[in-house]
Amino acid sequence: MRNVTIILAASGWGAGNFATADGALTVSQHQLLKPILNHPDIHAEIYFANWHLNSHQKSGDYSIDQRRSHVLHVGGWLSRLVEIAASKNHFVLAIGGDHSIAMGTWSGVKNADKDFGLIWIDAHMDAHTYETSISQNPHGMPVAVLLGAGDDEFVKLAKNPPVLKPGSLIQTGIRSYEEEEQEFLEQLGVDISYHYKRLSYNGCDSFTKGKQHLLKAHSFYGVSLDIDGIDPIYCPGTGTPADGGLELNDIVESLKGILFDTSCVGLEIVEYNPVPDHEQITLESVKKIIASLVA
Repeated sequence: MRNVTIILAASGWGAGNFATADGALTVSQHQLLKPILNHPDIHAEIYFANWHLNSHQKSGDYSIDQRRSHVLHVGGWLSRLVEIAASKNHFVLAIGGDHSIAMGTWSGVKNADKDFGLIWIDAHMDAHTYETSISQNPHGMPVAVLLGAGDDEFVKLAKNPPVLKPGSLIQTGIRSYEEEEQEFLEQLGVDISYHYKRLSYNGCDSFTKGKQHLLKAHSFYGVSLDIDGIDPIYCPGTGTPADGGLELNDIVESLKGILFDTSCVGLEIVEYNPVPDHEQITLESVKKIIASLVA
């Protein structure tokens, strides 16, 4: 029996458009978790918190300090839940919400004393700090935080920061970033797979090699999946789409059966925003991804 803790974190406080919070709500309302909940070899616990605001509100409606405070609150709640789950050797499935929840997810895994590396699937580097970010949106900061840089209180969501050393992080799908982020990560020696028009990514092989590389140095690995890493042809419902993304089938195949992979400590799926979606294209893609986890 595989024990799974599912955490629905309906928060868009870290994004430019708060409707990102609707992702977790939509996953729940459309019963996309049924393949997991109904699986005979899985025992699942579900936790849900809703920091939902009006879907049409923007980050500019609130001060930086107000948004920072909410992001910190979400991160603290999430890190405590994840720490408890990971300490009991549960697989953690966190569904957002925007990508700032990664600060809480992976700080919680670190707080549970799990030795892990992280595969970060994203169009963006998310390695800004308040000093380098033009938008001041915290969903562009979690990688810097997990590496021990940036806002001190974000960093201290981990009891013994940093959460990750540079060699413990692999980024793939990257194609939209700023010079400051690139310089920061490349100076640290982070493994970055740049992705332009599908030319630098060879599907499941890349994911498998990344996983194998991390498991040479760590007992576990985790996956952070921002759906804007996937080509917007398949996932238009996201706040910051970038053309030329990863193939949906590559993601589905890479994550196939991952809930039963005992070397995987957890997965988070973030930045699903139903508001800009059309004809439920993104909904169907997220449905396929979640179903693949137990295939």
